[in-house]
Amino acid sequence: MCVCFVCTVLWLLCGCVAGTMPNFKLQIPNAHFHKHWHDSAAHKGRIVTWHNQAARKHRRRENRLAKAIKNFPRPVNGLVRPVVHCQTIRYNMKKRAGKGFSLEELKAAKVNRREARGIGISVDFRRKNRSEHSLRENVARLEQYKANLIVFPKKSNRKTPQKTDSSKDACSKAEQLIGDVMPIVKPKPTIVPYKITQVPCSPPLLIALSLERASVTFTANGLRRAFPRPRGGKVASNTDLCLLGA
Repeated sequence: MCVCFVCTVLWLLCGCVAGTMPNFKLQIPNAHFHKHWHDSAAHKGRIVTWHNQAARKHRRRENRLAKAIKNFPRPVNGLVRPVVHCQTIRYNMKKRAGKGFSLEELKAAKVNRREARGIGISVDFRRKNRSEHSLRENVARLEQYKANLIVFPKKSNRKTPQKTDSSKDACSKAEQLIGDVMPIVKPKPTIVPYKITQVPCSPPLLIALSLERASVTFTANGLRRAFPRPRGGKVASNTDLCLLGA
């Protein structure tokens, strides 16, 4: 602010000395020379450059591709997550992905907790179910995941596959999932249209409430005149007076 004020004063003085008024339509100088490009002890390291941004972007993409190839045929984004509610009363109506399924949910879905991570299910040993609704919701999520799951046989069991392994035909048709496993989609509100009739329009709600409020006030004022308040007595409300009149 001080630099701008000094520049403006010098600009006006130079214009007056030259004999011509300055052009006030031009932009007022507002230059901020706060970048310390010089290599001094007091301001060393103030300017941070990012000339390798494109190279870092290319490296991250190559790492994601290498990770997807390494984890094939498993999903790219990792394990399936449960549906949990956000914390505090401000955000508890919103849903998000949690850290892992609780032991109670795994038991209800008939999933062994020691084998859950091997088939792509995240487990949180500290989480507890505090409502029946969340328990049923995550159990249904696990059952849906198990219905679409393709389990490849282990290297040691390729000749004699286990009962939990998928068939060779299903394994040959398996594709790697790109993105979140069973993403949480926020439901959109549905608006049901209906024909406007005369029943909800007459009488309007605001007018009906105003009439009811006015009738209560008029009745209370009439009862106050009919039954005056004694000295030192309690002032009765409009509701009490209407009940007294009824």
